[in-house]
Amino acid sequence: MDNDKINDLEQRRNAARAMGSQAARQRLAEAGKLDARARLDILLDPGTFTELGLLGRSQREELRERTPADGLIAGSGEIDGRKVYVTSEDASVLGGTRGRVAEAKTARLRELALRHKRPFIALMEAGAGRFQENNGAFAAGIGQRFREHFLLSGKVPQIAAILGGCFGGPSFTAAQSDFVTIAAGNGFMGMSGPKVVKVGIGQTVTPEEIGGATMSAEVTGQAHHVGQDDRECLRAIRQFLSFLPDNCDAPPPRFAPEAAPVETEAGQREISALVSENGRRAYPMRRLVDLICDSGTAFPFAETYGPNILTVLARIEGRCVGIIANNPMKWAGALDDKAANKARRFVDLCNAFHIPLVFLTDCPGFIVGPDIERQRMVSLASRLLNSVIAADVPIVTIVIRKAIGLAYLALGGKAMQPDTIVGWPTAQFDVMGTAAGVELVHGKAIAAAEDPAALRRSLLEQAESEAEGYRAAEAGLIDDIIQPAETRRVICDTLDRACPAQRFGFKQRIDP
Repeated sequence: MDNDKINDLEQRRNAARAMGSQAARQRLAEAGKLDARARLDILLDPGTFTELGLLGRSQREELRERTPADGLIAGSGEIDGRKVYVTSEDASVLGGTRGRVAEAKTARLRELALRHKRPFIALMEAGAGRFQENNGAFAAGIGQRFREHFLLSGKVPQIAAILGGCFGGPSFTAAQSDFVTIAAGNGFMGMSGPKVVKVGIGQTVTPEEIGGATMSAEVTGQAHHVGQDDRECLRAIRQFLSFLPDNCDAPPPRFAPEAAPVETEAGQREISALVSENGRRAYPMRRLVDLICDSGTAFPFAETYGPNILTVLARIEGRCVGIIANNPMKWAGALDDKAANKARRFVDLCNAFHIPLVFLTDCPGFIVGPDIERQRMVSLASRLLNSVIAADVPIVTIVIRKAIGLAYLALGGKAMQPDTIVGWPTAQFDVMGTAAGVELVHGKAIAAAEDPAALRRSLLEQAESEAEGYRAAEAGLIDDIIQPAETRRVICDTLDRACPAQRFGFKQRIDP
C-alpha cells in the first residue's frame, strides 16, 4: 500500500481524535469539566484503551465536518487489569447531542459487552438525540438502547456517570444502570431539560431543580454517589467495580485479607461499648460497620437517600459483602418508603452478582401513619420482602437491638432462612414495639388502675423481659447470642461454609 493512503488514514484518525473546537473544550475546562478523552485517561489503566468507531461521523452532509467520531468515544480498556467496555460523550461536538452513528457505536459496544460478559460503563454529558437526525418520521426508529439495557441487566455490571446536562435518553441509561454517579454542580438528569419544560408547561426552572446532585441523590435516589468533580466520579466507578465480578457467571473478586479494627484490643473495647442497653439511645451504626470490615474498604451505596438505612459494599477477610444496616441516628432506624426502595435495590444488585448479604438489624419497625401510606408503603415493604426471599446468596443476620415485626423479616429474619442468625446480648424480638403492645393489650386495665403509671411500668418490664434475645436462643429461633467483638468472626465462619467457590477462587457461578 502506498504512503499516500497510509497518510490519509492517519490524517483522518488525527482529525477524529481532535474532537470539537478548541473554544468548546475551553468552555468545558472553565466549567471544571474534563473532556471526553481525558476522562478515559483517569478511568482506565494507562495505555489500555482500544478505540472502536473512531472514524464515525454524522451522515448528514451539513454535519459531517462538524462531528468527529460523531461526538462519542467508544471502545474497551482495563480497570485494575479487568476488561471493560466504555463510551464517553464529547460535549465539544454539537453540545454532545446523540447522533445516529454514535448510537450505532454504543449499540455495538453493548452487544460486545453482552457477548464477552464484560462490564459496560457510560460517561455521559449529552442532551437527547440530535434533532437534525431524529426529527419527523425518523423518530419511529429510536429507542433500541432500552432493549439493550434490559438484555444486559443482571448479566454484566452497568455503570453510568452523569457529568453534564443529561436530560432525556441519557437519564434513562442511568436509571437502568446498577450504579450511577453524578458530578455536583455540573451533572443533571431528568425527563426533560428547562427549555422543554418551559415550552411544555410554561414553568421556568433550573437544571438543579429538575435533577441536580441534591435532587438526584437525596430526593429521588436515582444517583447512588455524588462526586465533587469529574475525577471523583471516575474514581468512584473504579472503586465500585472492584466489588463486582465481570458478569453473573463469576464470583465477586477476592482480595488479600486485611485486618479490621475489631481485631485489636482497642477495637474490641470500642465495639462492646458502642451500643447502649438503653434502646432509645442512638449510636453511629456506620462506625460499627467500619469496625468489623477490612480497614478502609467500606463503600457507601446511595448514602444520602433514605439515610435511616445504610447500604454498604465492603470486604471482610478479602471477600466482598453487601451490608444492610439500620441507622439509629435517623428515625431510630425505622424504615420508610425511601429506605425500603434503597434496600430492595441493593439486595437485587448483590443477588445478581453473588455478593453475600450481611444484615445488621436494629429496627423498631416501619414508619406508620397516613403520610407514609400515601407512598404505597405496603407495596414497597412487600417488594423488599420478595427481594430478600428471592435472594440465593449467603445471608448473615446479626440482631444488634430491636427486631420488630415485619421489618425484622425484611431485614433477614428467621423466616428468610439466613445461613446464620444471631443476636447481641442487647437483642430484642417482638411483633411490635413493647410500648405499643402493652397499650394495645392492656390499655383499658392501665386506665382503670389506681396507679396507671406503676402498672404500665410493670407491664413494660414484663414485656421487655419476654422479648429478650435469650428467649429466642433458648427456643431455637436464632442460632446463638454472641459478644459484639465476635461479630466479624461469625460472619467469616458463615462465609467459609457458604462460599466455597469464593474461598478457593474458582471462576464459576456460586450456587449456595
